Amino acid sequence: MNNRRGFTLIEAIVVTVMVAALAVVLVTRLTGASTRTFDLASEQLGDLVLMYAIRSEFAEEPIGIMVDTERNSVLLMIRRGDRDDGNGGWVRDPSVREVVLPNTIPVTDMEFRADGDWVDPTERPLSSLPGQPRPHIDIMMVSNDPRLERSRRLILMPTAWRPLVRDSILSEDAAPSRRQVDLDMTGRWQEDW
Repeated sequence: MNNRRGFTLIEAIVVTVMVAALAVVLVTRLTGASTRTFDLASEQLGDLVLMYAIRSEFAEEPIGIMVDTERNSVLLMIRRGDRDDGNGGWVRDPSVREVVLPNTIPVTDMEFRADGDWVDPTERPLSSLPGQPRPHIDIMMVSNDPRLERSRRLILMPTAWRPLVRDSILSEDAAPSRRQVDLDMTGRWQEDW
């Protein structure tokens, strides 16, 4: 008589279901971690922009936002000291924390705009002078993580304190944006709806 015992069909199904459930949990956790990292970086950058707005309103020195590509970070800068030195008198604001971004959000892929014009804050800070109107600032963050194709815009209006946050998903199968179409002009006025 053969004493060799194999798996029953029920045992094989139970093991398969358990492995599938663990795989779902693992994928969900990994995707959730990417989302949390992106959201945290966005919140920290939003806080830095908030401090920029407050300081530009009440500081006696010019204030600016600068990018450090070596550290993959965004800093708040104050213009002090000698303007003839190599950095134009700009020093890091010691009371505002540097925002070090994760590797999935490279500062080289970020886009900075002031009053609609593209600005490169790697060489010179995106700045505002005391007593002068603050520019309309638009910062675009993009995640290069293949599991999380998202972008987020932080928009600071000239009179606002906190930036507006706009999200978008960067996938090809994302729903197209809605736009108004004149059916008479397109020749579709006779189509059934």
